[in-house]
Amino acid sequence: MTPRQTWVHLLVWLPADPIAPLDVSRAWPRVLQVVRDGGVGPPGVLLRGGESLRQAAARVSGALGLRAPVRQPALLAVDQWPAEPGAGHVDQMVVVLDGGALATADLPPCGECGRPHLVWTRRAELGQSALAHALRARVLGHQPPTLWRGEPSAEN
Repeated sequence: MTPRQTWVHLLVWLPADPIAPLDVSRAWPRVLQVVRDGGVGPPGVLLRGGESLRQAAARVSGALGLRAPVRQPALLAVDQWPAEPGAGHVDQMVVVLDGGALATADLPPCGECGRPHLVWTRRAELGQSALAHALRARVLGHQPPTLWRGEPSAEN
């Protein structure tokens, strides 16, 4: 059996208009991403054995310096990536949960918390397809999509 890794990512977004956060007529919200090793990607962690999605989301929130979700965050997208042929490869699943909207681009102060470098990214610059689909589902109120290798599956 091929090993599987499950990534839990949070979609944290900044509305273009905080008074009307779901209005995308002028501009889409920006999305919080983490800069790592020269690349930009969504904030997330690998799901640990026996850990719930809520607990993983709380770990991500803590690393960002944000308040952990009180209840289970809404599921916004699932993306499945089967292992490539060859030794040492693993199946991967990406689960994107709603990390909420922030009213300001300023993140809470964290002192010496060791928080990674964070950036606000426009929708057109989102590198991960699951994150773009999750944003669309959240803002437009669509059903969470199931993706296969970053593309919507036939079920959607």
